[in-house]
Amino acid sequence: MSTNISRRRFARGAAALSLLPLIAACGGSDDPPSAEGAYFAAVQALMAKYHLPGVLAGVRVAGRAQWTRAFGQANLASQTPLALESTFPIRSVTKSFTCTALLQLVREAQLTLDDKIGRYVAGVPNGDLISLADLAGMQSGLADYSSADGFLTIFIANTRHVWTEAELVAFGLAEKPGFLPGAQYQYSNTNTVLLGMVIEAVTGLSLGAALQARVFTPKQLAGTSYPAVATLPAPAPTPYSVNVNTGAADEQPLISPTSLAGAGAINSTLADLLDWGDELGSGSLIGASLQDLRKSRSRAVTNGPEYDRYGLGIGQIGDWWGHTGSGVGFQIATMNLAARGATISVMVNATPEGSRRDLNFAQEVFEGLAAVVAAS
Repeated sequence: MSTNISRRRFARGAAALSLLPLIAACGGSDDPPSAEGAYFAAVQALMAKYHLPGVLAGVRVAGRAQWTRAFGQANLASQTPLALESTFPIRSVTKSFTCTALLQLVREAQLTLDDKIGRYVAGVPNGDLISLADLAGMQSGLADYSSADGFLTIFIANTRHVWTEAELVAFGLAEKPGFLPGAQYQYSNTNTVLLGMVIEAVTGLSLGAALQARVFTPKQLAGTSYPAVATLPAPAPTPYSVNVNTGAADEQPLISPTSLAGAGAINSTLADLLDWGDELGSGSLIGASLQDLRKSRSRAVTNGPEYDRYGLGIGQIGDWWGHTGSGVGFQIATMNLAARGATISVMVNATPEGSRRDLNFAQEVFEGLAAVVAAS
């Protein structure tokens, strides 16, 4: 692995860098293009490659001016430009918020990472063995409720169906665990929904209220919320499913955030995601020892989002740490490189369809921008 980003991913970013001579020529100068021009080229190249409707992207590097830009359309039919201040559902980036709140409770000695989930939630298979750390690190063995046939039948019929957390996890708990806790890695939304339930049990607050008090307000994330309804505040993009081969885009429905709960319900803005990426790099809300612990207890990834390793609600891509999110028309990435004092955040109003469903467009754009940071 390289000191900035893994070789296989750095190669992806090289495609964006290939446009740099063109930018320099258009500027009428023999000087090399600015970092801002390189960022612009990286995003434009990947938008063209994948036929992306809209992208919000931001880069912070210590000692440099922040770069943020809106690309493309919020709505293809009306040709409405995507606004920089747009609100997006951030999907699984929510997990990093939920696990941060959990680690705050650890810091306050209100619980420990070795506590077993059965102490807080009844009826969990292996509940006397699965620790809170197993849940945060995706090593519990519990099945993913969001892949269960029973859940999908209801969800597909009505994406705005309102769920309770207990209803969600019941689908995952109904299946036999795939392995004993700590034995393997398996990404599962059930894990983080359960952690949200633990936070509620310990604090006596709803997860939304706990996150507001512990994370959103202290970090001044005014554009971030844990909503109960699918409606997005204006300006907001339309979600799409995109065929990366043909460019055909199909509008997708908004979904009830209650279908994701502590695993994916949060809405946010690019400005707030950049601040959150900084927090995931610094660990100011949890302290240095727990910040080190959430990374050191990481494990190599074998399924789910494309990380190299996954820690306690935080994933690693090369030397960058943060989280990605994906689902029903929206994809997100916010990653931090502590060695450079750098954060990159990306929001895309599209998910891939067909044989390329494994792609995370926001992660691809992040990798292109990270290649520019590495080269500068």
